[in-house]
Amino acid sequence: MTIVEQSLRDFVLLVNSREDKGYKFILDIAARCPDIPFVAIASQTDESEARRLVRENGTANVLIHPRTDEISTLYNLAKVVVVPSYRFIETFSRVCIEAHRFGKPVIGSNTGNVPHLLERSGIVLPEVISDWVNELRRLFDDEKYYLWRSNAALTNSARYSYKGQRDAILNIVRTAGRPLLLGIGSGIGNMTHVSPLIRHLAQQLRHRIDIVVSEDYSNSLFLLQNSKWVNAVFSLRPHVLSKRYDTVFITHCFGPARVRFNARRVVWSRDWAEFRPDHHLHEAVFNFEAAKQLLGIDYDERDTRQYYLGEVAYRRPAGKLVGLHGGSKTGFWASKRWPYYSEFAASLQRLGFRVASFGTSEEYVEGTEDMTGGSIEEMARRMCDCSFFVGNDSGVMHVANSLGIPLIAIFGPTNPATRAPLRSTSRAVSLTKSCAPCECNDKVSFQSGNCRCIGEIHPSTVLESFHKMLNEWPPLTDDGEPGLDQSTNLGGRAARQDHHPAYQAQTPRG
Repeated sequence: MTIVEQSLRDFVLLVNSREDKGYKFILDIAARCPDIPFVAIASQTDESEARRLVRENGTANVLIHPRTDEISTLYNLAKVVVVPSYRFIETFSRVCIEAHRFGKPVIGSNTGNVPHLLERSGIVLPEVISDWVNELRRLFDDEKYYLWRSNAALTNSARYSYKGQRDAILNIVRTAGRPLLLGIGSGIGNMTHVSPLIRHLAQQLRHRIDIVVSEDYSNSLFLLQNSKWVNAVFSLRPHVLSKRYDTVFITHCFGPARVRFNARRVVWSRDWAEFRPDHHLHEAVFNFEAAKQLLGIDYDERDTRQYYLGEVAYRRPAGKLVGLHGGSKTGFWASKRWPYYSEFAASLQRLGFRVASFGTSEEYVEGTEDMTGGSIEEMARRMCDCSFFVGNDSGVMHVANSLGIPLIAIFGPTNPATRAPLRSTSRAVSLTKSCAPCECNDKVSFQSGNCRCIGEIHPSTVLESFHKMLNEWPPLTDDGEPGLDQSTNLGGRAARQDHHPAYQAQTPRG
C-alpha cells in the first residue's frame, strides 16, 4: 500500500534508506518521536532489508516506500525532509534543493556540501540524536517557526536554477575518474594503518575513492571518511556488492573471504603476500607495497606516515593535559595492558601535568580526570584537548597517532616492528629480550593470555621517554609558543613537589 493510498501526510521524509545516508540514525530518532510519522524510500536498497531494520529497531512509526519516480508527490505530502549524510559525503545533495522548491524545511548533516546548501535557509545539525529530536519537535509544534522555515526554503531554491544544478552535477561526473573501491577490515588499528594508503591513492589517481569495511559497527566508519580523499565509506552490504566499479582493491585486513564484487577487475592483496605479525614490513608499509605490486602505484617512505582520522583535525592546544589509555581487547589480548598507569599518572601530576583517562569506563585509571565513554568519534574529539598521550598497543593509541598527538606507545607481547605508530610525533617503548614479542617468538605463551612481560617495563623507563618527547614537543602557552618551566625537568626539586595547582583544581574520579 502506497502513501497516497494510506492518505498519509505531514511526515518526515528520508529519500534514501541507505545506511551511509543516515538510515539507522533516523530510525533511532523515530524511536524517540513515536507520535511523528516517518517515511524512508528504498531507492538504492532492498525493501525487505530496510523493513527488517525497522522491526529490529521497534519503530512502528516508520514506513518504507518502494523506489518511485513520483518523488514530487512525496515532497508535497511531507512536512520535513531530512538529509543525515554523515557517512556519505555529499558533493552536492540535490534533495536539499528539491525539497526547498516545495517549501519543505530540510534538516541536514554538518558534513560535505550539505551545510553550504542549507547555510542561509536550512537547519544544519551535528550527529546528535537529541538535537535532531528537539528540532523536529519545534517544526511540528511551532506553526510560526515552521512557516518561517518554509518561506526560507522557497527563497533558497531560487538560488539554484535547474540549469545551474545540471551543470554542477555534470562537472562532478567528469572529474570522478575511473571508480575505485578499497576493501579493508574493521579493526581500528587496521583502519588507521590503511589511511595513509587511502590518501595516497586518491592523490595519485586524482579523484576520491570509495571504501568498504567488512564489519557491522557503523560507529567506526567515520575514521576513514574525509571529503578530500574519500567519496563514501560503506559497511559490507548487498548494495555495495551491486555497485559498479572499474577496480576493487582488497587489502589484507579485509580477511580471507572472497566476496563477489561488480567490477571489471578485483585485486586481492593476499594473492601477492600474506601479512603476519612477524612480517619484515610494517602493516602500513605492507599496504603500500601491495598497491605498488598489484596496481602499479609507487610511493616513498614519507607517504606511509601520512595518517588522517576522519574530518577531525588536531591542533596542539595550550596547556599540559596528558591522555592515558590502559585498555585493549579482552581475552589473551589483555596481556597488552601495562599495569603501572596509576603510578605513572601520579608522577606526571607531581610534574605539574593534568592527566585524563580515555577509552571505556572500565579502562579508567584511578586518580585521573575521567574522560572515558562515548562513541569513538566523541572520544577522538575529546582527545584533541591533549598535548600528549600515552597508551599501550590498542585502537585508542592508534587514534592518537592518526591525530598527530605527541604519543608514547608501550609494547610488550605484540610486535612494534609491524604495529607501532609511524607518525613523526609518535614513539614506542618496548621490551628487549629473547622471547619478546611473544606473539612472534612464543605464540603458545601469547595465546594462553598468561604473558606478563609488559610489566617488566618500569614506569621510570616510560617517564624517561616522556621527557625526551617533552624536549622535542614542549607544551604550548596560551599565545601558542613553547613554554617549559622547572616542573618539567627530570629529577631535581620539581619531581618531589606536590600536585600542581592547575591539577588540584580538577575533580578526578576515584
